[in-house]
Amino acid sequence: MRKLAMARTAIVAAAVSLFAATGCGSGSDGGSGGSGNADGVAKAGVLKVGTTNNTKPYSYEEGGKLTGFEVDLIEAAAQKLGLKTSFVSLEFSALLPAVNNRQFDVTAAAVGITAPRKKMVDFSEGYLAGYFGVLTRPDSGITSDVGSVKGKRLAVLQGSIQDTNTATFVPGAQIVRFPDNNTADLALKNKRVDGFFNDFEPNLSIVKKYPDLHLVQPILIPATDFPAGWAVRKGNTTLITKLNGALKQVVTDGTWLKLYKKYFPQNPVPTGSQLPPYKPKAGHE
Repeated sequence: MRKLAMARTAIVAAAVSLFAATGCGSGSDGGSGGSGNADGVAKAGVLKVGTTNNTKPYSYEEGGKLTGFEVDLIEAAAQKLGLKTSFVSLEFSALLPAVNNRQFDVTAAAVGITAPRKKMVDFSEGYLAGYFGVLTRPDSGITSDVGSVKGKRLAVLQGSIQDTNTATFVPGAQIVRFPDNNTADLALKNKRVDGFFNDFEPNLSIVKKYPDLHLVQPILIPATDFPAGWAVRKGNTTLITKLNGALKQVVTDGTWLKLYKKYFPQNPVPTGSQLPPYKPKAGHE
């Protein structure tokens, strides 16, 4: 669950336009969220969070309840700040326009920190980094050689890092954009696309979702230069400062690592200097 430089659908273009229009005067209230609240939130005592509800293991519904790494981590951070959480679920591409339009205080949805996005919203320090993967059927012709994607139809989540960096990571592929993971993996199942260029961890869930397809990820791309961060409305420095402090606390007391092991059991376990906070590499978009 990660960025901005290619052609989009009319819906995404409209969302970006709305984002730009609503963000022009975002710094005029001194970074307090427009309410004068000392925590930088719109409603005293409550951290309103924008997320997705279909991106396992980040944020998803299970048994009618919203759960996932993102949900548990932001709740733990909010507790450190003495705040209760309230969640709003949207499509991934709508999250940043919505947070800048004051529909909620912060996004928690594995949103990668990029230079274009930093012009639109403010980010906390990075709290999650991992891998990108190309999920495909064994008979697709896609191999561990990145050149094998040339001419192949690859699904991407619109507005994601994968979407906006396809020319770098999967050059020559025909890109097909989808609003969420469910529609993308269904397209893969129905052979409307040859592969799904997505985050490695959510792809593992799709493998389990369709066991009869024997899906594989022959291409893995390190994403350490693209850490995810919590995004807030541009100019809300109060909330960013508090979120950064809360992140350090949940890392120090072991909460972050506990959640990481719970939701990413197949990933290498980071230790020492491999723990957050993470900083995006300069020059990466």
